[in-house]
Amino acid sequence: MSEQERRQEKDAPLRRDIRMLGDALGRAIQQYGGSEVFETVEHLRRSCKRLRDYAEQLAHAEGAEAEQLQREIEALDAEIMRVVEGCDLRMAIDVIRAFTIYFHLVNTAEQYHRIRRRREHENSPEPTPQRGSLAALMRFFEQHGVDRESLRALLQRLSIELVFTAHPTEATRRTLIIKSRQVADLLDAYDREYGHLLGRPQRPWPRQRELESTIALLWRTDAVRHVRPQPLDEVKMGIYYLDEIIYEALPELYEEFEQLLERHYPDLDLRVPPFLRIGSWIGGDQDGNPNVGPETLLQALRLQRASLLTHYRRSIESLAREYSQSINYSTVTEELRRSIEEDAARLPDYDRELGEQTRLEPYRRKLSFMWKRLGATLATMAPAQAEEAGEAASASQQTVAYRSAEELLADLRLVYASLLADGEREVANGALARLIRQVELFGFHFAALDVRQHSERHAQALSELLRVTGLAATLASASGAEGLTSKDYLDMNEEERLQLLELLLRDPRVLPRRGLQLSRETATVLGTFEAIRQAREEFGSRAVTCYIISMARTLSDLLEVQFFCKEAGISGLPIVPLFETIADLRGCAAIMERAFRCPLYRQWVASHGDEQQIMLGYSDSSKDGGMLTSGWELYQAQQRLAALGERYGVGITIFHGRGGAIGRGGGPIYEAILGQPPGTVNGRIRITEQGEMLSFKYGLHEIALRNMELVVTGVIESSLPQAQRCEESPRWVQIMDRLSLSAYQRYRRLIYEDREFLTFFEQATPILELGWLNIGSRPVRRTSGRNIEELRAIPWVFSWMQSRYVLPSWYGIGGAIEEFVRAEPEGLRELQEMYRSWPFMRAFLDNLQMTLSKADMHIARHYATLVADEELRQRISAEIDAEYERTRSWLLRIVGGKALLDNSPVLQRSIRLRNPYVDPLSYFQVVLLRRLRALGGPLDLSKAEQQEAGEQERERARLTYAVLLTINGIAAGLRNTG
Repeated sequence: MSEQERRQEKDAPLRRDIRMLGDALGRAIQQYGGSEVFETVEHLRRSCKRLRDYAEQLAHAEGAEAEQLQREIEALDAEIMRVVEGCDLRMAIDVIRAFTIYFHLVNTAEQYHRIRRRREHENSPEPTPQRGSLAALMRFFEQHGVDRESLRALLQRLSIELVFTAHPTEATRRTLIIKSRQVADLLDAYDREYGHLLGRPQRPWPRQRELESTIALLWRTDAVRHVRPQPLDEVKMGIYYLDEIIYEALPELYEEFEQLLERHYPDLDLRVPPFLRIGSWIGGDQDGNPNVGPETLLQALRLQRASLLTHYRRSIESLAREYSQSINYSTVTEELRRSIEEDAARLPDYDRELGEQTRLEPYRRKLSFMWKRLGATLATMAPAQAEEAGEAASASQQTVAYRSAEELLADLRLVYASLLADGEREVANGALARLIRQVELFGFHFAALDVRQHSERHAQALSELLRVTGLAATLASASGAEGLTSKDYLDMNEEERLQLLELLLRDPRVLPRRGLQLSRETATVLGTFEAIRQAREEFGSRAVTCYIISMARTLSDLLEVQFFCKEAGISGLPIVPLFETIADLRGCAAIMERAFRCPLYRQWVASHGDEQQIMLGYSDSSKDGGMLTSGWELYQAQQRLAALGERYGVGITIFHGRGGAIGRGGGPIYEAILGQPPGTVNGRIRITEQGEMLSFKYGLHEIALRNMELVVTGVIESSLPQAQRCEESPRWVQIMDRLSLSAYQRYRRLIYEDREFLTFFEQATPILELGWLNIGSRPVRRTSGRNIEELRAIPWVFSWMQSRYVLPSWYGIGGAIEEFVRAEPEGLRELQEMYRSWPFMRAFLDNLQMTLSKADMHIARHYATLVADEELRQRISAEIDAEYERTRSWLLRIVGGKALLDNSPVLQRSIRLRNPYVDPLSYFQVVLLRRLRALGGPLDLSKAEQQEAGEQERERARLTYAVLLTINGIAAGLRNTG
């Protein structure tokens, strides 16, 4: 059997699922939308598929055959445009919705197929470990001779955090995400009953009606948010993933890891420490978001705690029902017996309520007391949350409540130790051991929050605070620094700022606050540090992980935050600089060296274990300098920072600010980790999980498990000295420097130096319409400026993805490669060798293949027709077309193969199957954008406003809605936004 036949056989169940879902959707469309909508959908689908087939044939045709195919393509293209332009707005909206829902169903089917394939892989008679799995990691240990002590040392220092962010790139509404999960559950049920059948079963499936009903509800659900989410809406969405997936999936990963280690290292005698945790920015990320403030941080943690403690109570209640051991047939440790007596004295009324029988069942009695105490903990929260949790606070609750997760953990461990002492090992290592692991991982906060703010906000707040209090002049005079007495902090140079900050940090006094007239912005900064202090007291020191400084560029940026921590009485909070632009990446090691040489800052680092987190921004560096330069500068920055940490005795943890799209650092996570510079991971890493990646990676339990094991395996493999992969040679570094410089110049020349490019960008993409999509609480731009510099990286990438150019992910690379190869006789061979032998280069070029496959210049040219100035349209379109073809052509010569992604057939097939379904949405988007802009651009009207509006305004509002639907649909089809 050929490889292609084997692949088709493996994917047969997926094709069956897609056919079953597509048929159900077709019936829903005909029932609720009508036959005309259904027929239009089918006509466009077939036409776009035929057009794609002709385009693939054209790539290999010559002469008369090529001319004929080109004519066929042009005729089909015109026919598709005729159909799209002929749809009235009601018809257009229904057709767009049909394709969008189809993508949600296909995405769900593909996700479930990944789960199916994983199960089949694990259950095969002679399973070969799946790449990147924990089972494959055990084989990796064997191959590289990893002994017991090396493994023990690695596990003790291992620290991995996956950090959820609320960045506005999740275009799919929560209700659709939940319905997609319901569809996945139904596919699972069908598989368990009819998994062996590829055709229709002879007897009706009992749950067919449920499937039809769910898909009918999808058809009748609005895919567009009509109200912009508020920060607490985003917090609740984050809690959905924590509640529904992470709470069970994360401890399950630990259990699998421990079982594998026990099998392969029976003498290890080590319980795996809690090295993998989930963090969050949702509720703590203030950078550029005026809707997030100090209270949001506390509200987020309180909502998370209420949800988490409800989980703990359910688990303890379940254990209390299960643990029926009688004192007549079991024994308990003296420590547990005393603990039960203390609980009975603390809760005499509840003890009587439990009754005499429970006194004979010590484990049930202890767990019942714990359940009651957790109820008291819930009741001592904010009143609204206590009421929601079904608990009413009373005067005695404070003495009964658990004051910390450590107290709860101590009780759970007492029960565990007693069970072990009585020989009940299997009982102890079941649900109780899992609950202990959950409390270790989640504490009383569920996901620890990071707080983030822009560096300029700290400088402005400090300037105002010093001005209002007059402290700067007082300190400067007292210390003899007369030159600082009359200067505003913002007008000082870096050395003057550092001189003043040293005085402020050494001064034991705290600035007076009461009665100060401060701006709202400064009050927010001060209030945020007060909220951090309060959160760490209320939820534990782990509840707020760190403070991140966006656009950090100087040592004073770090010391300003240290000063605000001092003022609020916060100690031991990691201060994390975020380096985002190309210039910042190049200078970050010098800034951190100066910080490590500053005694005041070095003491601060020592206060939290001589560990320093440094965040690197993939998104803004890519937007600033293009993908190749960004990737290479990130690589080199990590090398310099790792060497710096070793020199100063500081453990460096790199925090990777990756997005979902390739243009923002996205791509397969396992390969990305293996592609990091040797010696820079060292068992410690933080990675952001952003936007649509949450539903993609954490929407289903087994997919979440797979994603987390890929991260764990990648980090461990990258951290073992005996398994270090090929390092770059000096020649490769030289080649990358040349390629990076050339690509950077080409990228900057088009994006930033061409004065007319902004006009092309605004007209040839839906960037001006994206702000109406209501996909996040944060504004699209950092400020009110119109230039590209002020535009956030997310909408920058999102808009290019929508228009099918996908420009930020590849522009400039083809020209740079061509220039190098033409100048170097052996250049192509060297690049091929780099791809074969260097994990960094392989990951980079494979990601480039993926992003070029999602780009489509045929569709993109339709978007270019939206540019009013014909000369500008033709000039920039020609540049982009030529560079795309250069990049595609040279990439194929380096990686081999006749077509992009020949070395990744699963992904190649998925993209090829999706494209004909995405294309109709792109045609509609172009036509609708043209109509909408002709009427004056987007407009949103409430129900009341619609009653008062004229016909043209109502038409603008309907067109706005239709355009937003296409944005949602294309995002679902391409599986990428920003």
